[in-house]
Amino acid sequence: MSLLLAWPLASAHAQGEAEVSKGQRFYEKVCAKCHEAGIGPVLLGRGLPEAVFKLIPRSGLRAMPAFRVSDIDDDTLQSLATYLANSKPKP
Repeated sequence: MSLLLAWPLASAHAQGEAEVSKGQRFYEKVCAKCHEAGIGPVLLGRGLPEAVFKLIPRSGLRAMPAFRVSDIDDDTLQSLATYLANSKPKP
């Protein structure tokens, strides 16, 4: 019986994880280390188009290194660009 009661919680947890895009996960794991530590500019809530968030990581800019396809694949880069372009500023 307790297993049946726990099932909706596990399902809700899985849905919550599914709502986090791979772009957001990449941002939190890689990008935030510089962009939330004052090393790089703030990216969240900038309102910039997706194209900016795809071009700069591939080509690099000033202290921002260029990320090869082996560092971030095109699908994850697109997801990252979508996440950042639609993000809200952190409180």
